[in-house]
Amino acid sequence: MHTQRILNSSLGDYHSAYQFGLLALKLTDKWEISGLKCKACAGFANALSFWFKHIKESNIINNEGYGAALESGDLEYAGYLLHNTAINSLFQGRPISEIWKEVYRYLQFTQKTKNQLSTDTLIGIKNIIENLQAQTKKMDINSLKDEKIDFNIDKINETEYLENCQQHQNFYSLCMYLINKSYVLYLYRDLDAALHSILEAKKYLTFIKGTVPTTEFNFYYSLILAAFYPHISETKQKEYWQQLEKNQQQMKTWADNCQENFEHKYLLVEAEKASISGKNLEAIDLYNQAIESAQKNEFIQYEALGNELAAKYWLNQNKFKYAKVHLQEAYYGYQNWGATRKLQDLENQYPELQNILTVKNPIIDTQTTAISNDTKKHDQSLDLATVIKASQAISSEIVLDKLLSKLMKILLENAGAEKGVLLLLTEGKLITKAEATLDSAEVVVQESKINEHENLPLTIINYVERTRQDIVLSNAFAEDRFTTDSYVAQNQLKSVLCTPIINGGKLIGVLYLENNLITGAFTPERLEILRLLSSQVAVSLENAILYTFVEQKVQERTQELNEKNLRLEQTLQQLQHTQSQLIQSEKMSSLGQLVAGVAHEINNPVGFIYGNLSPATEYVSDLLSLIDLYQEHYPEPVEEIQDEIEEIELEFIVEDLQKLLNSMKVGTERIRDIVISLRNFSRLDEAEMKPVNIHEGIDSTFLILHTRIKEKSDKRGVEIVRNYGQLPQVICYVSQMNQVFMNLFSNAIDALAFLRDKQQEFDYKPTITVSTEVTESNTVKIKIGDNGSGINSEALSKIFDPFFTTKPVGAGTGLGLSISYSIVVEKHQGNLSCVSEVGKGTEFIIEIPIKPATGNYS
Repeated sequence: MHTQRILNSSLGDYHSAYQFGLLALKLTDKWEISGLKCKACAGFANALSFWFKHIKESNIINNEGYGAALESGDLEYAGYLLHNTAINSLFQGRPISEIWKEVYRYLQFTQKTKNQLSTDTLIGIKNIIENLQAQTKKMDINSLKDEKIDFNIDKINETEYLENCQQHQNFYSLCMYLINKSYVLYLYRDLDAALHSILEAKKYLTFIKGTVPTTEFNFYYSLILAAFYPHISETKQKEYWQQLEKNQQQMKTWADNCQENFEHKYLLVEAEKASISGKNLEAIDLYNQAIESAQKNEFIQYEALGNELAAKYWLNQNKFKYAKVHLQEAYYGYQNWGATRKLQDLENQYPELQNILTVKNPIIDTQTTAISNDTKKHDQSLDLATVIKASQAISSEIVLDKLLSKLMKILLENAGAEKGVLLLLTEGKLITKAEATLDSAEVVVQESKINEHENLPLTIINYVERTRQDIVLSNAFAEDRFTTDSYVAQNQLKSVLCTPIINGGKLIGVLYLENNLITGAFTPERLEILRLLSSQVAVSLENAILYTFVEQKVQERTQELNEKNLRLEQTLQQLQHTQSQLIQSEKMSSLGQLVAGVAHEINNPVGFIYGNLSPATEYVSDLLSLIDLYQEHYPEPVEEIQDEIEEIELEFIVEDLQKLLNSMKVGTERIRDIVISLRNFSRLDEAEMKPVNIHEGIDSTFLILHTRIKEKSDKRGVEIVRNYGQLPQVICYVSQMNQVFMNLFSNAIDALAFLRDKQQEFDYKPTITVSTEVTESNTVKIKIGDNGSGINSEALSKIFDPFFTTKPVGAGTGLGLSISYSIVVEKHQGNLSCVSEVGKGTEFIIEIPIKPATGNYS
């Protein structure tokens, strides 16, 4: 048990403490040790269970523990279990009269057993209950605001009670009493006294750690601070707000662990925070959520409080009709709880309650009214439970379609109608928004113009819209007023109720109900209920329409952002495309300048050398002939000449000199061909399309790449296979097409070199195959394939994207294929595609028109 307390109170490890508590209960049940069982039950029920289970579960365990305590003779723990049962009952919101009877019996037991702690605790609870029941000294209601609330019971003076607690050092009971007293004072709006009481209780919180009243302290403290907030200085507001945030953080933890016990408390304080912060829509929603949660989990006292605070909120907004609905619900909530003095306080604060409250029975019949042939029963009751149920259901929805669906179902169930239609005023015209019938479980929520609706009495609806007056007909077909309406006559319509929905003097819509089974289905009382509901409907409709409008704006804004993002993406793509074109242009310009420089600097000396080789050959030939002639006439030269002939190896010179001159001629021809190829490749000066021989461009490219293709001592050369077809002259941008060939051949050589370096088999022959042909569609198709390692499907899908490359970092820019694609597709209206299979090589297919469709060329 001590372990549970440490985990729970000190460390805040509620889950572990709960598990230890369960273990203790199971062990006492297993060994049937009643002396320990009462202690295990007391600890589990009043320090652990309520953190995770509804408070009702705690008292079930308390009763079990009480029986075990009596069985074992542990009268002290029996008293503890009894006073905790009373504390939990008050927390639970059970009828005060029932708690009072139990407390009276418990006190007799604890006083006889001389259990001072339990006796003091029960006296404090009895004090609070009798104040709420108006059994303490009779108050002058008219002077309630000026006179301190009296907490004297029987012959015990409150001051004497507090002194006794201090004397007995019973700070446990004292703290609990001060917490409950602060709440009662808060209910009576004596905020100064309430704050003083809660701050006094704060001094003794250590003595009640881990018990239910600690959560009530948090809740009441927050309510009191929120009530003070609008009336204090900014410095104080900051201090109070920080405390509120701290309290709510703790309450949220509790609510997450046990929604049943703490959610409504957390939501109600959040509603108060939203209200004082001016967040109106949020406050409305939170009040409604808090009320719904309290009702769902049967905390009648806090359901009543939630309605009272919601009514105050609406009064501050000058929305008296909406305030009236919540005020009625608050009154009946306090009435069900049995807080007689609080009812007197409400009647004194709101005199109009005397007129709007017609039933004061302690228990309200929550059964809804069904359709009946006995219309007199409808006349006898206003069925306030229907109003409460409908109001809460309507106010809990913010989405328009769901709101309309809920509304129509509730109206049909409780108004005695078999058909209902809701029409809303949109752009000055009534539009049907929702339709429901008893025959169908579904509510049809869709828009249609009223003049397109054949199943409505348009005369009646138009009259209500124009006059803004209710129409209640007991037998529409038999009465003269609207018998000319085609719908009334055709259906021999009986009971009709049609009422306007008005908010702030402005018509929002019209509600039409009918019952064609009986006459007189809609009584004045039913009309009053619908009028009351229409106020809440108007508020909820305004909120839902506003919510729909906000959602629409969010969608429009999202669409605008998406469109802007799309435009930015397109702009980025255009910039990337422009960048690649600029890079290509700069690259081609640089290459052209290089080629022009090489051609200019090399071509002249090469031409000079080449031109002089022919006469040099002739001169050498003449000199050799002359030497032959000398040798013929002087076969026996002098010794000195003979030595020189042997020294210079005249025979070898005569034989090799001609070969040397021939090789020089071949070399200069080779240099000249390279220069011509470079000029043919670049042709930077040719800005217009020209008819060219595609094969020459391909061969020129191979010639430039010769050093990369040829075989070396340690590497095999790349074999070039030319499968040229008979091609006509193709009109194209020559230098740009040559750039495409250069990019494709360079990539193929890189792929082959990579595989060649990795290939261990000697018989691997890197090969580039170039095929050309003319197609039936008057285009030229050029296929450039290699027997490299191929490209995987993922890379293949992005191969023409700018800046995408499969080469290592620093080995490529990722622009070559993108530029090539742009040249072929955009410049020449052709097509560039790639076919590849991993392990089987890659093939690029270029297809361009032989002649362009339009454009100037020469």
